Amino acid sequence: MKKTGKVLAAGLLAVSLAASLTACSGGAKAGQWAKNVEVQVPAKAGGGTDVMARTLATQVAKDAKNTLTIVNNTDGGGVVAMEKVRTAKTDGSTILQFHTTMLIKTATGVYDKSVADDFTVIAVSQGTEVGGYVLVVPADSPYKTVDDFVAAAKAAPGTLLFGVETGGSSHIQAGLFAKAADIDFKYVEAGSDTEKLTALVGKSIDACLVNPNQAKQYVESGKVVGLACVSRDKEGGRSSVLPDIPSFIEQGLDVSFASINLFLGPKGMDQELVQKIHDYYAAAADNAEVKAILEPAGFAMEFFSVEDGLAKVKEQQEQLNVVVKELGLEQK
Repeated sequence: MKKTGKVLAAGLLAVSLAASLTACSGGAKAGQWAKNVEVQVPAKAGGGTDVMARTLATQVAKDAKNTLTIVNNTDGGGVVAMEKVRTAKTDGSTILQFHTTMLIKTATGVYDKSVADDFTVIAVSQGTEVGGYVLVVPADSPYKTVDDFVAAAKAAPGTLLFGVETGGSSHIQAGLFAKAADIDFKYVEAGSDTEKLTALVGKSIDACLVNPNQAKQYVESGKVVGLACVSRDKEGGRSSVLPDIPSFIEQGLDVSFASINLFLGPKGMDQELVQKIHDYYAAAADNAEVKAILEPAGFAMEFFSVEDGLAKVKEQQEQLNVVVKELGLEQK
């Protein structure tokens, strides 16, 4: 009986191990990336974020030998895309590409989840451009310089209409400008950069901050005038896309803002897979053909390591939490 018991116990153990191995083989192997990948992009087709996402995805697909499909999903201000990724399978079949705006949504309370705590941070990159968003006004505006705009705002506080995408990076940067210049203007919801420029030319707003790549054709065609550029840091660099527009810092206003690009997956992804996807994206950004597309548009980027990327996310989230509170942008 004792011998039979031992044989039975051994048999049960073997069955248990076999079942465990079968269960493991049923899912994705460690480090194995899904062949068909959906990249959720909370931005409209044709904009800067979309161009970056499609250019990188095309190269990553070639290198990884899989299929990456870009899905432009702006529903709920991007929250629907974020939630789709947060609740997705952990095999990398659904990932998100967005930027600092997502951190701002958390800081303002528009989104009640955190990038660092509720997602897997696959990769983080920062643009190589030292100059970013530019302050633009209509071509026939009475404001020919930043000093003109500041003087008018001080003469009539709260009357100048400043177009922003509420809770977005342009909103934060407009707030930083107002704080640095000690002025007050009226924020007007004007949508994306393309929509802001349309509103500006149509005289629905007096000024706005937009990506230099979006502003370029308007500046060159004489429809708008660029007054200042937001630098990436305190060095006060200009945008290579619109190099003739001086930075705020050059003009005596302490306005700087560094946006980061986020590549995220659902929480709990295998770290070997995370590193693999990170490396594919980092290599794509360094590819000559990709650079040839992104650099002229001012979208070239460099990637942090996986560990440094997560640290960068946490650091910027803390900074934005403070700025949003100071500017009174928290949702009531």
